[in-house]
Amino acid sequence: MVQANTTYGFIGLGQMGHGMAKNIRQKVPIDCNLVIYDVRAEAMNEFIKDYSNGSNVIAATSPKQVGELADIILTSVPKAPHVKDVFLNPDTGLLATQKRSGRKILYLELSTIDAKVSTEVARAVIDGGFGDFVDAPCSGGSMGAESGNLSFMVGSPDKLYPQVLEVCMLMGKETSIFHCGGLGTGLKTKLLNNYLSSLTTLATAETINIGIRGGLDAGKLNKVLNASSGMSFNTAVNNPVPGLTPNNAASKGYVGGFSLELCLGVLELGLKAAQDLGAKTILGLPMLEAYRDAARDKRFQGKDSKIIYKWLGGEDPVLS
Repeated sequence: MVQANTTYGFIGLGQMGHGMAKNIRQKVPIDCNLVIYDVRAEAMNEFIKDYSNGSNVIAATSPKQVGELADIILTSVPKAPHVKDVFLNPDTGLLATQKRSGRKILYLELSTIDAKVSTEVARAVIDGGFGDFVDAPCSGGSMGAESGNLSFMVGSPDKLYPQVLEVCMLMGKETSIFHCGGLGTGLKTKLLNNYLSSLTTLATAETINIGIRGGLDAGKLNKVLNASSGMSFNTAVNNPVPGLTPNNAASKGYVGGFSLELCLGVLELGLKAAQDLGAKTILGLPMLEAYRDAARDKRFQGKDSKIIYKWLGGEDPVLS
């Protein structure tokens, strides 16, 4: 059960972080403060305007100030260098705070980054006596973040997991929150999830593009896939073809969601992990090259990664 008078901290109000921070603010007791930080002051101001009740949302001037005020801190930033800066910057980082006797902070790092970097940050937190650290990357996209339906892959010591589960349940359902093992296992699991999801995105885009070019009705084809063995999350929930899952980024001009560049970065980590382990892969490199080529095209840069459908030459379907 969420404790009253707990102060939460959230760093990173981007596509994922905004929805997660919103759900925390809406679901914890009103007397629990939420301290937020984002490099974009306008993001913090907008959040306070939309979700503050009196003075229970506080805009921090740096991660360091979040660390000075919060008991439980969640971080959701784009890449490993951002995570390191948020935690380890000697002037503004979370660990630049003055340690206080008897105070132990719980840090949940939600970003999808290299497990080695996460372990480096974890060691700085734990060995420095700042508190406890877990990696808890999430899946479900910006839609899942806003609706509170994310899945979480948690890497943490067994003794911490009950408390971590309570926090994650503010942003997702218990049935979609998984304790994957010790530190780093959440991130290793998440990289594999993204690897498979990107494969099925590309396969879905190819399949429906072929169908449309062959004269099939895209909507009817997708209904068949969703009732048959071709069904996946990327046919049913987050389809790369505009209009087939109306509320996702692909149906909104590929704006928002999980950017092509971030997706590419995660895929490179996933394939590198396979190579380091000596695991044979057949589909990984061609998939990676497809996303790399798409990311070089100025038409697709900054768009949601489902834009891979347009890279294939896919057209917006005529839906009946």
